[in-house]
Amino acid sequence: MSNRELDHLYLEYPDELEETGRMVSDADPGINYDRNTKDRRSRDRKIRSIAALLIGVLAGILICAGILGISSISNSKAEAADLHLDYEEKIDLILSYLDAYYLNDLNEEEIGDLLARGLLQNIGDKYAEYYTEEEFDKMLEEMNGEYAGIGIQIVMNDENQVEVYKVFDGSPAKEAGIRIKDLIVEADGVRDFETLDDLVSIVRGPEGTDVDVVVLRGEEEIPFTITRRYITTESIYSEMLTDTVGYIQISEFNLTTVQQFTDALDSLEEQGMEAVIMDLRDNPGGDYDSVVAMCDRVLPEGVIVSVEDKQGGIMTENSDARCLEIPIVLLVNENTASAAELFTMALHDYGMAQIVGTQTYGKGIVQSLFRLIDGSGLKFTTEKYYGPKGDWIQDEGIAPDVVVEFPEEVYEDGVISLEEDIQLQKAAELLGFDLPVEELTERRAQEQEETGEAIPETQEEEQEE
Repeated sequence: MSNRELDHLYLEYPDELEETGRMVSDADPGINYDRNTKDRRSRDRKIRSIAALLIGVLAGILICAGILGISSISNSKAEAADLHLDYEEKIDLILSYLDAYYLNDLNEEEIGDLLARGLLQNIGDKYAEYYTEEEFDKMLEEMNGEYAGIGIQIVMNDENQVEVYKVFDGSPAKEAGIRIKDLIVEADGVRDFETLDDLVSIVRGPEGTDVDVVVLRGEEEIPFTITRRYITTESIYSEMLTDTVGYIQISEFNLTTVQQFTDALDSLEEQGMEAVIMDLRDNPGGDYDSVVAMCDRVLPEGVIVSVEDKQGGIMTENSDARCLEIPIVLLVNENTASAAELFTMALHDYGMAQIVGTQTYGKGIVQSLFRLIDGSGLKFTTEKYYGPKGDWIQDEGIAPDVVVEFPEEVYEDGVISLEEDIQLQKAAELLGFDLPVEELTERRAQEQEETGEAIPETQEEEQEE
């Protein structure tokens, strides 16, 4: 007899239930077991007395015969101490228990996903993830910098409304007439969006298909039917701050960022750029090959980065002699991470850039992606990376040359304006000029109105669709 069976066979009523003479089932509060009469209580006591005597006699016989479950409990514990299950046997055993005893039904098609997700979440690697086929495809789409959607960037505003923050030039949304500041109140008949991801999952879809969107503009709700097309994520924003100083904001590193970065440099150089501020604040990182290619475009000949795997094998990436020979200031903060830190460290190690802002995140490791044969995927840490001077920044980050911290009140509305951006102003000062705040603010506002391109200010949360 198993321990589980013994547990289920061994039942007692609490004393208070005997005193009230009433037991209520937890499973069904409406069922009462009536034991209220004195005669029944007396009869029950007699029956239990006789039963106890018989059980005592039977127990003595069984103990003598060596077949009572109590001895098997003791023995099973002793045997379990010597018994080892490998992980496959343990999983099979757990599944057999669930199959036999679990009250609800298990979805057999989901068991593999549950086991894989649980494993990856508990190996001690906070960057490890398991993806279903659908999740893996979506993640790769975002890494590639292209997706099928309508071409807008959205934020959750202070009133918890989904607001259009940016309309990409040449996008289906732009052609349909969507404007910045429009509030999206409905998508394909759905009006309740708990998160931005909820809306994004509706608006994105197969290329060539339609999505119905309703926006609130002022007091009027305006419906649109928009055909989805492939959109290239814009991870680079660039402009000339003065006649000779350029500005490049790098929001992430994906497969389209490299060409956008090259195009931005070429355009600014044609406009007379003699110095540049590169803004990597709130850049979470991204694709390894992309950041290496961008470092190659900027750095002189030499080592860009070295990566070390679990066997101690080291692979080194090198840049060629072509480089950017102008003064550079990098803007960073506590959310500058991973590939953005590699870019920062590489330029700083070569003495090509000064760093302004706050200590960076501190991620000096590399994750790899693996596609399984059923289409699902894995991501987990596989390597450490070291800068040109051999530094490893894991859990430490990069200290700026000039520390500039924002006062707390700057973050209250979720947006940092040019007038409030003391980090950008300090970068300008290091390059020998005063930031023309009023002129830039007016110019950016005019650009935004004409093209739908967003002013590159910090927002608390953004999503593209």
